[in-house]
Amino acid sequence: MLKKALLAGAVLGLAATAVQANDISGYATYSIGHAMADKPKTVKEIESIVKSIGGQTSADRSSTGHKVVVGFKVHPYIALEAQYIDLGSSNYKASFSEPPVNANSKINLKTQGFGGNVVGIYPIDDFTVFAKAGYHAMRTKASSTFHSNVASIADISERKTVTKWAPSVGIGASYDMTKELAVVAEYELYKGVANKKVSGDNLKHDVDFVSVGLRYKF
Repeated sequence: MLKKALLAGAVLGLAATAVQANDISGYATYSIGHAMADKPKTVKEIESIVKSIGGQTSADRSSTGHKVVVGFKVHPYIALEAQYIDLGSSNYKASFSEPPVNANSKINLKTQGFGGNVVGIYPIDDFTVFAKAGYHAMRTKASSTFHSNVASIADISERKTVTKWAPSVGIGASYDMTKELAVVAEYELYKGVANKKVSGDNLKHDVDFVSVGLRYKF
């Protein structure tokens, strides 16, 4: 809690100092892109067990994501951003079939959240390159199911939600098509999403996000 308060104070202090010395300009950006999630430790453990008994596993860790950003350029080389981001979903399956036993399980993770970024900007004619660091309250919804044809083993269906503050870093570039409109391309890494155990399960994972978007400057 103290770290969060100090971080918020530092950002507000930077903004106040910049506002006193510079005119503020703003922008709004909508971006869509490709998210790639790492496997959580729990998933890796399940896959290891299933493979050790001759079962099969599969993973779909890529998904379409999107985000909405509102930013304020408070200095020629600094901007502050607030954003909502949806990092899509990742899906994992495992199955075992050795007659007369058949069993299968599924895990789905969906992540979205709100946060802010401090952005370092360097303009080059109509191009601008930038690097950013952020902090986000990421909410991950996890659902899992297990089914077997063995009467003595009960089917399982669970849903869990984890909210965790996660840091992020990113780099990108924009190109001004007009005075008001620009196209933006970015790469971001969200670290330690769902970094909390729920019912003994470790859901922590990182997510890479590559996106392109349209920016309106005002």
